[in-house]
Amino acid sequence: MATAVGYRIFALGGCVVLLVGLFVLAGAGYPAPASANPDLANSDVDPRDLTGEHVQTGGIVTETEPVIIEIDDGTSTQQLPIENAPDAAVGQEVIVDGTLTADGTLRANRDRAVVREPWETTYMYAISILGALFVALRIADGWRFDLKTVSFSPRDTPLHRSLLEDTTDG
Repeated sequence: MATAVGYRIFALGGCVVLLVGLFVLAGAGYPAPASANPDLANSDVDPRDLTGEHVQTGGIVTETEPVIIEIDDGTSTQQLPIENAPDAAVGQEVIVDGTLTADGTLRANRDRAVVREPWETTYMYAISILGALFVALRIADGWRFDLKTVSFSPRDTPLHRSLLEDTTDG
């Protein structure tokens, strides 16, 4: 009996860690790449070695005429001019793919570019956290956790209904 409870606790902990890991993985970073092209934001990628190749990258717009983005690879930052860039303002994040020219300019595929405001990532996390809290409250309302068997079972009366009945009776 004690080992079954231990296995359940271990499995429950593993599921929680997996769920949190997937939540962070799904919300972090750039959108999934369309292909396995080199990313200039990786510290082991040297742009001079990629002249004429199709690459993808993203960064913060620092200038708009021409569009220049600042790419941070974790160890250094570099400025990358974008030809055929999407409409973007200073401070926005731009994710582009295209061909790197000999003069160090990225000739972008405008149709595949993504432009994001700085607040959009914060908004995404805030909405995700609110949704997770809503789901947690719904679970707490309709289910109870039994520590002896390490299992969930449905409540006979939802928690919100039993709390409302207690306050109206007295």
